[in-house]
Amino acid sequence: MTVRFRLLLLGLAAMTAQAQPSSLPAVTLSGTLQTRFSYGQHETLQRTRIGFGVRRARLRVRVRLSERWTFRVQLDGTAPSARFLDAYAIYTPHARWSFRIGRMPSIQPRALGLTSHRYVDAVERPAIAERWGARTIGRDGRDFGVEAAYHHPRGRFILFLHNGDGSWDRLRGNYRASPSNTDVTEGQQRTGIAVSLGGQFYLSEQADIEAGGFVSYNSAGNPNTDHRRYLSYGFHWYWGAKPGSRWFRLKLDGVVVRYEPGQPVLRSSDHLTGIAGLSAVRLHRGAEAFARLEWLEESGAEADRTILTTGFSISPSALQGAPYERQRLTVAYATERGLGQHLLVVQWQLIF
Repeated sequence: MTVRFRLLLLGLAAMTAQAQPSSLPAVTLSGTLQTRFSYGQHETLQRTRIGFGVRRARLRVRVRLSERWTFRVQLDGTAPSARFLDAYAIYTPHARWSFRIGRMPSIQPRALGLTSHRYVDAVERPAIAERWGARTIGRDGRDFGVEAAYHHPRGRFILFLHNGDGSWDRLRGNYRASPSNTDVTEGQQRTGIAVSLGGQFYLSEQADIEAGGFVSYNSAGNPNTDHRRYLSYGFHWYWGAKPGSRWFRLKLDGVVVRYEPGQPVLRSSDHLTGIAGLSAVRLHRGAEAFARLEWLEESGAEADRTILTTGFSISPSALQGAPYERQRLTVAYATERGLGQHLLVVQWQLIF
């Protein structure tokens, strides 16, 4: 951990200690630790691997500057060096309207960045969501841009204007040329931008039935897409979005990406299509069993993929009347048709 990073943490801690609940600015710190044990087996290759790891080590900082302005950052410590996942400002001029600018998760499949890691049903998000991120704006589902959102008691509608590439690389998504540069294009050809629309709506007064969708056109042509433009759209229907929230839950997600023809590329994939369905049963107020089945097709791949994930979770915090996600032990088993591979993961989640 660098000296600069340590000083940042010390400064934030001091601000938090000094701030009163009713004072502005006010600083709120929170975090997540997910540790896990994994056992993987590949029958075809006759290989096995076993070991421990840290899936997420997150620190979140929320600075409320005034009644209308808020600043948020999220740091992740699982890479070789600490990195910022989120860094954005929020302006709320009215209870029905909000605006965000910076690097953030916005319009995309609901199962990716719009589902917090705290509420992931199994130990990972659906494969169709992860593949969408890897083949579009980036694996973490973040991008640089400006967002306008209209909020209603029964849902919200969002417009997102963004770079179409969430990479921090200055030659890719993080365009920040200086007037002192001799080439303000930084050697890059003309690049496009992305426009995304989406929304989610609650179909019941308890907000436990949710439906929504999105459409996105990305003309950036970043390396994730083999420098091609694409049109993407998707939908979701959830009956109980969060683990442990209902005695029975159902979730359905679908995504499509259509790439425009471009220059010859190494991969011949011109589309990505996926659908995932999950069902979960609450065994007790502090325990839940789940099963998820996914189908994923990427043209150019040898075959489509069918992935099954099953398991259960136990929440000591829920047994004490606290939120289910606060303390959660999840055991998940995943296998994929035709590959002869198996993965068993035991993960402990702690949120403060």
